[in-house]
Amino acid sequence: MKKSLAAILSSTMALSMLSVSAAAANAKPVMEDAANSWAASSIDRWVQHGIVEGNSDGTFKPYRSLSRGELAAIFTRMFGLTEKAENKYADLTGSEWYADAILKCTAAGILEGDGKNANAAAPVTRQEAMTMFARAMGMAPDASPDLSQFTDGGRVADWAAGYMAPLAEMGILDGVGGGRVAPDEHIDRASTMALLDKAIEEYITSSGEIALENENGFTVINAAASARDTEGVTLSGKAAGLVISAGTAADVTADGLTAGSVRIDGRTSVSLDGAASAGRVNVHAAASVSVGASSQAGEITLHGADASLSVFGSADRVEIAETAASASVMVATDASVETVAISAAQTELSAYGSIASVDVTKQAADTLVSAESGAQIDRVSTAGTGTTVKGAGKVSHVAVSDGASGVTVNTIGSKIDNNSSEAVSSGTGSIQPGHAGTSNGENSAPTQDGPSSGGSGSGGGDTVQQADIVKAPLLDQSGTIDADALVRDYQVSSTVKGDVTEVTISGEHLMKHQNAQGVSDYWIGFGIPAKEGNTYYAGYGAVPEELGAPVDSIADRTYEENGKTYNTVYFGLKDVDLENGAYVVVKNGEDTAAYRVSFQVTLAPVVENMQVWVVNDQASYERLPADYTGAHPWDDAYLQPENAAALPWLAVSYDSNVTGAVEIQVTKDGTPVGSKSHAESTVNTDRYQLWHLTKPADSEGRDYFDQEDAAGTYVVTIRKDGQTVSSEALVYAP
Repeated sequence: MKKSLAAILSSTMALSMLSVSAAAANAKPVMEDAANSWAASSIDRWVQHGIVEGNSDGTFKPYRSLSRGELAAIFTRMFGLTEKAENKYADLTGSEWYADAILKCTAAGILEGDGKNANAAAPVTRQEAMTMFARAMGMAPDASPDLSQFTDGGRVADWAAGYMAPLAEMGILDGVGGGRVAPDEHIDRASTMALLDKAIEEYITSSGEIALENENGFTVINAAASARDTEGVTLSGKAAGLVISAGTAADVTADGLTAGSVRIDGRTSVSLDGAASAGRVNVHAAASVSVGASSQAGEITLHGADASLSVFGSADRVEIAETAASASVMVATDASVETVAISAAQTELSAYGSIASVDVTKQAADTLVSAESGAQIDRVSTAGTGTTVKGAGKVSHVAVSDGASGVTVNTIGSKIDNNSSEAVSSGTGSIQPGHAGTSNGENSAPTQDGPSSGGSGSGGGDTVQQADIVKAPLLDQSGTIDADALVRDYQVSSTVKGDVTEVTISGEHLMKHQNAQGVSDYWIGFGIPAKEGNTYYAGYGAVPEELGAPVDSIADRTYEENGKTYNTVYFGLKDVDLENGAYVVVKNGEDTAAYRVSFQVTLAPVVENMQVWVVNDQASYERLPADYTGAHPWDDAYLQPENAAALPWLAVSYDSNVTGAVEIQVTKDGTPVGSKSHAESTVNTDRYQLWHLTKPADSEGRDYFDQEDAAGTYVVTIRKDGQTVSSEALVYAP
């Protein structure tokens, strides 16, 4: 049978406090008039932390009722609150001693008032105190609260029951004796200190590593900026909830931590690493949050403007609230999110992994959804203004709701249902209101599944037929990239309309490569039947009135296919060329033929396809490029710690499409350990990098990452030409 909260704390008052040493607990009480209180140790704990200050005469008066303003002041100090809400309370002038605390707790969502007044001077009731505490902890109210274990549980107000029921289930709320919860009774100062003492297992004000083992207790971090200069705060174990206060500037790592809820009020970096799990994460600041590759979160809500979230593992739901303007969310390769709900303006969502659904509400404006190469988004639905869906990844379905406007869809193969009153832009065309279609990328008109005002027929009674053209063979003359790897799904199609042939060249992941003249570009093209006397003119955009000089090299290039000879035309593509297309005009005596070329081609990122491994034995050493191992054969001395070239090494190889200057950054356990910028030099022509991981004794400067222990989880990020790609997480546990 559960004891009352008062009975439990009264029976344990002689024991050491949760966060204060036994010696401190047995020392002279800080507040003399609280020495004989049943909550003396709890009072001392929070006085020593500076959370409560007592009265001006040095007394605490433990049995005096606590006012709403006093409780707001306690929470303001405990969580380092700084942001103030606009004063909308009729009974608050702003000059009262508690005014700032009331407005700060309002901004944090801890205090709401009665809809008109703050009632700050009034004694706070038990149900009000429990509700404010639960909100401060980031708890979600129970939709079907059950307080039937209390004889007066039915008297609890609806707005409080949802918060009090889970506190009772956790054992934090035990009642006042006689099976009562006494929701309307005033709570005194001693009981408030005891509640906080029991509920908050750890109150952390400095950096360090802490193991938590209390599934029913909360942890609060209020670590100031000075902690950032050391190792930050690392938590492991289990906790009912974690609160990272607004006063926290230290980086926080939850390494394998299991928490029911996480509330982030500080503008800091928070990482869920290892096999961390969080049921609910609320971000109320411009914090940077990362869910590691082996970690999982239930519901993540961004409330703070400029907040950022990176998901490398999995999350059930990500919500960007209306207050989170300019938030950014990244779902990494192999990561998965069930639902992303967007209500904030100027949200950027970048997907490299899988997302089941993206819902853009009418409150959202200028949302950008980028489905990067390899991404899979099953459905995007939007009721907002200025939504853009683009990228080389797959977006199966885009649903545009009534009221949406300024929507653009430039992915390839996305079915578009336009139920709005405005046309949806897609490539070089649009999907009209009430119609459906399929997008064909940025540089082509969409396929219309129903009637549209633009039409797509040949018109004018032109004869429509296929032209005799073929794909131009692709070859990297530098010998670096295999021909089969240069482009995927390479196709050329055509339609003859009168004396004009419309050519469509399509392909995915076209890689930059070198042509016969040694020029590096995104080369692709088609073949035209060779004929004696053909003169070729070619360029980008529409056919000009003055063709200029002929391109002699086209007639010089021939290609045999199916027993026929073709002249090949190649185009080096840029983004503008993908949008504007190209042309070829063939003259032969009095005959002229024109080819209008459009491109449905996605260009390969210049940074991609990384492989990361640790070289710590001969077998892993042999994975290095052959020219390196040939020049530096395996030496058993690599296994000797005192050797200047001692293992382990971190090895990174990357796609041969990466050339020239790059920036490479390495993070370990979510924290940057080395930014090896090659921004002013050239990377290896063999496309690999090697770094020593640990510093052997008496080998100053050998450790590129300045660490004695190489164990940890590494992620490598390459940045080049405004593009970024990150490796999968590499766990090294020697």
